Amino acid sequence: MEGEPKTEIVKIISQLKKEIIERKWAEKKSRDALDYAESIIDSVKHPLVVLDEERKVVSANMAFYDLFTLTPGAVLGQPFLKLSDGLFSFDAMKNLLAARLGSEPRVVEIDRTFAFVGRKFLKAAVQGLQYNIKHLRFAFLTIEDVTEQKIGEERLRKALQDKSVLVKEVHHRVKNNLQILSSLLALQATGIGDDEKRKVLEDGRARVLAISAVHESLSSNGSVEYVALLEPIHRLVSNLDSIYDDGVCCEIDVCEANVSIDQATLLCLVLNEIVTNAHKHAFVGREAGPKRVLIGAAVEDGTLVVKISDNGKGLSGIEADTVSETLGFTLIRNLVENQLQGQWAMKSFDGLSHELRFKIEDGLELPPANCLDPAP
Repeated sequence: MEGEPKTEIVKIISQLKKEIIERKWAEKKSRDALDYAESIIDSVKHPLVVLDEERKVVSANMAFYDLFTLTPGAVLGQPFLKLSDGLFSFDAMKNLLAARLGSEPRVVEIDRTFAFVGRKFLKAAVQGLQYNIKHLRFAFLTIEDVTEQKIGEERLRKALQDKSVLVKEVHHRVKNNLQILSSLLALQATGIGDDEKRKVLEDGRARVLAISAVHESLSSNGSVEYVALLEPIHRLVSNLDSIYDDGVCCEIDVCEANVSIDQATLLCLVLNEIVTNAHKHAFVGREAGPKRVLIGAAVEDGTLVVKISDNGKGLSGIEADTVSETLGFTLIRNLVENQLQGQWAMKSFDGLSHELRFKIEDGLELPPANCLDPAP
């Protein structure tokens, strides 16, 4: 009987020792887990802050302290929006932290001048996490510093703008020089009595104006890479109308396709030859009735199809053989087949019609084009 109390005491002491050992082991595991979690947080490349349900700072990594020149003593346990006298108290951050958190991160972009560190471009994201043991809700706030990237983008954008202005100025000066050359050719033509020589100068002037139409469009449309085809064609037709003033009506129905500068220049030279030929030859001897030239263009699977037709007298078989060897038609063939790498077809029926086809250079955005088949 006397040994029973001693045995009970031994059991109690043994149980207490076991509980103490288990508690110490649990505390060690907790410390190890905490250290492990802290090491994970510190290993994150971008600034990371862990917030509790009241948006107080539970933990932060060194990247966060380094970016904003803060210290753990001034951060841990403090409401995030009140850190460093409201360093993060601005609308974008308030809205981010006030949102209901889920497993998917919410992201905002921030452009702000911060105390001590100056202007920063940041991407901030917040994501919720529930700790099931105590039903606690934490928030992970990550901040990515994209300042260098944004500054690089701004510099590149400015460089591109400067380049655009420079190229536009070059095109403007080329256009002015071509117009001066055109005026000189016109003055020289008026002083020549020989009709053949005067026609040669007028043809040369028209070709100069065809090139000028492209550069004038470039200097006005704000682009340095492509030409919206409709504008230079309108300018070309207007120039030819002013040169010949013969009552021929040119109708234009061209889709709003974009072509490169080189392709626009070559196409305008081709159109100049065809429309000039219509002014000079298609309606010879006609006194009554409309004189019409139709210019149409559409895009078909990346190929630009241009059709030009008139309701003039057309060509007889003998004339077709003769005309095909003239300078103008030789120029058309070379420009289309050799320069544009395309095809040119001509037929005479109730007038004269031409069809040009060539691939539009890659990399240009093409708006939807309507199919078009001009008829005299």
